[in-house]
Amino acid sequence: MATAQERLERLGDAVSCLRHLERSRLELLHLLESLSDEQLFARPEAEVWSPAEVAEHIALVEASAGKVIRRLRKVALGEAEMPPPLPDGQTRPDGRFLAPPAVEPRGGLSRRELLERLQAERARVLAEVAESGEALAHPPTYRHPFFGELTALGWLQTLAYHEQHHLRQIQMRLKKG
Repeated sequence: MATAQERLERLGDAVSCLRHLERSRLELLHLLESLSDEQLFARPEAEVWSPAEVAEHIALVEASAGKVIRRLRKVALGEAEMPPPLPDGQTRPDGRFLAPPAVEPRGGLSRRELLERLQAERARVLAEVAESGEALAHPPTYRHPFFGELTALGWLQTLAYHEQHHLRQIQMRLKKG
């Protein structure tokens, strides 16, 4: 079984990650737009997020990772200090990652607001990646709560992995329902 780090590295360089992100975002948007309001906002179980909450979580994670990518670029240029470390990630008893409180969905977004947030956060990430250019794959690094020390490219890889993971998760839950 591949380690978490190996799964990220399989996503490749920035160009490859951006292709993964483009494909998964199109698939996610198509899926979200195809759902009725009941399907989009209903929780399959009390402790299980609705597809809307999962999508909000994806946007929150992108916002957080985009800030890290920007900070790493600024640290490399000597324009900023490294932020304090993030707390270690927590896992469920079955080994699955538990979302840190900062990226837990709050709910209450309309379909339009949810789609706008996904679009806005993705645009910010893409701008940070473009601004970082070739430096994306080079130090400095910042510790991810689950994947360890990562360059900005590593943080971009986590976004590609993360969106694909949650897209499959939503699809599987909808098949069960």
